Amino acid sequence: MLVTGATGQLGRLVVQELLRRGLSQIIALSSRDQVTLPAGVQLVRGNLVTGEGLDQAARSARMVIHCASNSADPAAIDLAGTRLLLEALRTFGHPPVHLVYISIVGVDRSPFPYYQAKAGVESLIRASGFPYSILRTTQFHGFIRYLLDNFPRVGTEIRVPAGLRFQSIDTGEVAGRLVDLACGEPAGLLPDMGGPDILTLEAMAQDYLAYQGEASLAWTHESNPRNDLFRSGVNLCPEHRVGHITWQQFLERELGRRSG
Repeated sequence: MLVTGATGQLGRLVVQELLRRGLSQIIALSSRDQVTLPAGVQLVRGNLVTGEGLDQAARSARMVIHCASNSADPAAIDLAGTRLLLEALRTFGHPPVHLVYISIVGVDRSPFPYYQAKAGVESLIRASGFPYSILRTTQFHGFIRYLLDNFPRVGTEIRVPAGLRFQSIDTGEVAGRLVDLACGEPAGLLPDMGGPDILTLEAMAQDYLAYQGEASLAWTHESNPRNDLFRSGVNLCPEHRVGHITWQQFLERELGRRSG
């Protein structure tokens, strides 16, 4: 089993889930210099931009969970990197290789560049000739926390864009689903996987502030491609509320007791 992006937010949970289920011969592909992996996991240092290490990683791969992605440079990491990975699997792998790919709800309905890149990767996988399973999910709870931690601040005031909506999902639940797919038969493009609730970012930010002491909120109406995407609703799948762990439960687990 080869996991790309194995040291990222999702990939490391996929590796942990594979180990929890007693699976062996796990190969973790990572470009990071300083990597600590659980016992029983083989590290292959690889780079999807240069192709370094991909041949070695592909030699033992009969199943691949492809988690590697980079929203800052999707043309190089997601698109070009997937082409190199497919070439390595075609040359050095042991067909039929089952490819499991994590994508995002709405990638086929948005001009947002990162979404277009993810849709392009889906097309590459469909055209590859390999058996595949593609799972589109909504944004992770951890992504929402990242946004809230990185919005502009003036003193203790957080500037949050108004009108954004999310159906965020727990990363661990997604990791479990990817492992289910890898251990099963190729299923093509699967139904979307969304979180249990659709919430405005305003409401999510208020919940988050309950753990942040003196911080306060100010609403902005900035328009940019990312904000416009999350205002449009294409990132939601209300008919597929698959996840169980809510935003509030995520905050309680990650941040503990509320302040005040």
